[in-house]
Order: sequence, then C-alpha cells, then structure tokens
Amino acid sequence: RGGVEGVILESPNEDVHAFFYLWYGEPKTDGRYLHWNHEVLPHWTKAVNDKYPDIGSVFEPPKSIHSTYYPLRGCYSSKNVETLTSQFTEMKHAGIGVVVVSWWGRPSMPGTSDTQGVNTDSAILMVLEAANLVEGGAMKVAFHLEPYPGRSAHTIRQDLRYITKKYGQSDSLLRWGERNLPLFYVYDSYHISLSEWEQLLLPAGTSSVRNTDIDGIFIGLWLEERHHTYLRVFDGFYTYFAATGFSYGSSLSNWQTMSKWAKKYNKIFIASVGPGYDDTKIRPWNTHNKRIRDNGRYYETMWRAAIEAEATIVSITSYNEWGEGTQIEPALDQLEMQNGGEGAAAGADGEMALYESYDDNPYQYLNQTLVLAREFRHDREREDAINNLVDVVKAGLGQSHITDEL
Repeated sequence: RGGVEGVILESPNEDVHAFFYLWYGEPKTDGRYLHWNHEVLPHWTKAVNDKYPDIGSVFEPPKSIHSTYYPLRGCYSSKNVETLTSQFTEMKHAGIGVVVVSWWGRPSMPGTSDTQGVNTDSAILMVLEAANLVEGGAMKVAFHLEPYPGRSAHTIRQDLRYITKKYGQSDSLLRWGERNLPLFYVYDSYHISLSEWEQLLLPAGTSSVRNTDIDGIFIGLWLEERHHTYLRVFDGFYTYFAATGFSYGSSLSNWQTMSKWAKKYNKIFIASVGPGYDDTKIRPWNTHNKRIRDNGRYYETMWRAAIEAEATIVSITSYNEWGEGTQIEPALDQLEMQNGGEGAAAGADGEMALYESYDDNPYQYLNQTLVLAREFRHDREREDAINNLVDVVKAGLGQSHITDEL
C-alpha cells in the first residue's frame, strides 16, 4: 500500500491551506460516535421530503457511516493527538502548510456547536500540540470562524479576545505575511452588515481591532457577485465551495474577474479547490450539486484555474469533510474492503462494497496535491520574481539590471 509520494517541501508552504473538521468521535475516546452517525437531513419543503423516507434516520457506525467513501483510518476521533499528528504529517508531505480548523465559538456562548452538539474549541489545544509534533517542522494552524446564533461583529471581537488569550502564544498558530498576524477565515461573513464590519475592521471604527493585540488578517466569504461591496473592509476573501458553479465565488469562470478586483483593492485572493462533491448520503435530495471526481481531473481543473487566476493562496475543501465528499484524506479501496480492512472491522464484509473508492489508490488525492502544490509554489515564485523586476524598473535602475536578473 503506497504512501504519499515525494518528500516534505524544503520549507513550509504557507500559501496552501486545507479546511479541517474536528467534529468526529468514537466510543473509546468520546463515549459515542460523533458525525459518523450523522442523520439524513431534511429538505426545506415537505413535497421533497415525502420522496425520501430515510430523512431523519441516522447512520450506524462502524458499518454504516454518513459518507459515500470510507476512511482508511476507520471511524476515528478528532480528540486524539496521535491521530491528529498522523493527519497533519500526511498534509505536510502533500505540500500543505496550514490546517484551517473549524471553530464554532466560545463554549460559554449558547448555540456555539455544530448540528450534533460538538463544540470544537475543546480540541484546539490538542490540535496545536499535534501541529508542533509534525516531523520536519510544525504545521501551522489558522481558525475558520463558523456561524452561531446571535453572532455579530461585537461577539466576534470577543471571540478574537478569547482566541488570543488562550491560544495566541502558540508557535503553531499561523502568522501570515509582512504584518505577521493571525489569519482568520470568516464563514457566512455576509450575514453581518457592512456597517458592523466597518466598526470592527476599519482603523477608525468604534470597536476596531486594528493595531491592537487582537488584530489579524480577516478573510471574508465571497458567495454572490454583489458581496464585493462588503469585502472591501476585509483583508481578503475566499470561495470555499468545492462544487463548481454552486455560487458566484465557486464558478471558475469568475476567478479572473475576482482576481483583478483583488489586485485593484490590494486584497488577498484565496481560491478554494476540491476533489469533488457528494453529500447524497446526508442530503439525498441534493444530487444536482454532486460533482464527479473523474479520477482526479476535477481536482486538477480547479487547481489550474486557481494558478491561472494568480490566487494569493489556495485553500483545499477539504482534508476531511467526509459527509460532503470533499475529503482528500485516504479512503479505503475496494481491495481493502473485500479483505476486511479497518473499516470492515465490525464484520461489514459485503456491505463495504457499497462505498466508493478512489480510482488510483487510497492516497491518490494527497499525491496529487503534492504535485499541484509544487506547481502553484513555483508559479508564485516566478510571479514574485517578475514583480521584483518591475520594482527595479520603477526604481530607475535601468534595463541592464533587468537583463542581468533574467
């Protein structure tokens, strides 16, 4: 069984990020299964729900889980430092330098948990420890600020204070760019009004975080075309969705336009790429948004679009969102299923054949990520070299210097 091909990149590639979910649990560590036993979610209309009698039922791990694929590790816990270290090591070998952890808010706030009542804050110290244990240099960690009831610019300011106080001294925390500040992705950021964001993110705002100890690099979600209006107060934007065409931001045909806007307003453009999308185990009514992996071609197309659009950062959706089928984490192949691999530990046998497998091998998408991350890195280095030459010209150093550089 092959592992990730190649070696760790010469230095951390902090321009390649991957979204990472901390909501998984299993009985030995957590007392019960979490998320592997996700329920089948309802549609918002009764007429559609009536077509799917399984809505409301739950999966029964370890034989039956909420994903069309089955993890090579089996049904693991997100609160296991050994597992986290192994996962981060895989990511590092695949050219990923930053793990972006899903964070649902301060535990003291009501409603700051996911759909199964999991508050991921309790796993963050383990995440930071595991990131520091990665061989060849620490994996860096950034926060993906998830929505919760009553979230506002005011509560986000309190969240930043909490994160800074509890985790801000960790060497594993990503501090990005010349400003050397923590980077925060803000999911569903458009649900908060522009006026609120202005007060938080503009230097003159009444509750501004700028030039304070809770300042950061703030990345808003570009979902609809009109969202560029509120994104002007952010440091940059990301597109998140792995289903091409699902939103304006996830439509590859728009990335060149979005890139031009980013350059005009000096914003960070984070293009989100994914290997495919399939959430039909938990949303059986959502087949129109399914995106076939096509033996890695879908993933490569998204990466090449990001490279051609000159994205500042590429974020991968995702390392381990198994329920939506966007994971690049190793999955059992058909041979492992037939031979009773880890996922078949409970005597699943024939039932394991119901799961899909990657076309090549369990590590296919990690191997592919390494190749594409290197290509992205080399393209960025070339772009930086060209920009340096432009600076030489602007400084009036003459054509001879340019010739020497080339």
